[in-house]
Amino acid sequence: MIKILAKGNSQALAYLCGKLDGELAEYDLFISSNKQSISQFLTASIGCEAILMLGAVGDSGTLFADTFGLTMFYDKFAERNVKEYCKLSNAQLPPQHLMDKLCIAPESFNHYAASYGYQCTCYGEYKKTHVYMLPDDLRECTVAYENYIYKDLFKNASGTMRCVYKVFGLSAAAVNDKLNMLGKFVSRRCETTNLDTKIVLTFPPKTSKSVVEDTCNRMKQLFGDFIYATTDNSLAKTVVDLLNSLGKKISTAESVTGGLIASSIVDISGASRVLYEGAVTYSVAAKCSRLGISPHFVDEYGVVSQQVAREMAVGLRKNGTDVAVSVTGYAGPTADNGLPVGLCFIGIATDKGVSVYRNVFSGGRNEIRWQAANMALYLVYRTLTSK
Repeated sequence: MIKILAKGNSQALAYLCGKLDGELAEYDLFISSNKQSISQFLTASIGCEAILMLGAVGDSGTLFADTFGLTMFYDKFAERNVKEYCKLSNAQLPPQHLMDKLCIAPESFNHYAASYGYQCTCYGEYKKTHVYMLPDDLRECTVAYENYIYKDLFKNASGTMRCVYKVFGLSAAAVNDKLNMLGKFVSRRCETTNLDTKIVLTFPPKTSKSVVEDTCNRMKQLFGDFIYATTDNSLAKTVVDLLNSLGKKISTAESVTGGLIASSIVDISGASRVLYEGAVTYSVAAKCSRLGISPHFVDEYGVVSQQVAREMAVGLRKNGTDVAVSVTGYAGPTADNGLPVGLCFIGIATDKGVSVYRNVFSGGRNEIRWQAANMALYLVYRTLTSK
């Protein structure tokens, strides 16, 4: 596990998270400027694989040293780097009080040479945890990651290759049954949560490219349209990225999911460019007043029905959105009119028309709700990528 600490969102932070996603690395992100909270986060993080601290390097070093009772020292190597940078760039040498901040480091820590400014990335190891203090600058962060962090944490001299697939709509047992058809020469790791599965294939060292390509083609044959990504992107990120690329906006009218779909979208950077609105029309009255559905229509077909899901999506899209998603269903513990718990209808409305999908999910109440939310996102993805 890798821990990332930042004071706010930035290009450098987005770059680091993107690189870790590409390596399929597990990481936690903590954004805070509160010293006490940061110290608590650092203390809890010792013992993990690495800590990446993004911000003013001198401040990060001082806070780390204060947290663990370490002595700070003045690094002459960092001073030489700053002076060399100033000489090459014709920049003015910082005054000594600023130089003190730029060149200090916790005991046993060192600095890498800076490439684009005064701040040098500081690195060290504390109780077997790699610690990197990086300036919040995209260019400097890129150099530090490519030249040092990647080599320390991820470079595999054996030449092992990994591939990742994100699959939706299959149970863990069904995924494993299909993977068993690949053979035993490639190892695999699977994680399935609410019908959403991440599959990581690891090939033995020096596996030929043709074998890797054949295996990837076999994966496509086995899983087909269940595959929605070949990177470790969530369903929500996949949908947000797709909507961004198409220049489209989405709206949600949620009942049983209670806002989970809209919340999943908002969790993703760039959501403001694609989410038009999210309405939690939980009651019959809300469905009628907000989405323009006749109460008699609901009485005729039932609140959990294909017809109501369709009208919810149609009514929502009239408010001015490219894609409208509606969900109505029974999460339990009971259902009406002898219908099964877990029954959900999901409507997708676009300029090409409206489709409604019937699903019966299983599990506890919240499991059903999350399965329905995930299914709605997956259906949006499939609707927008279908020819």
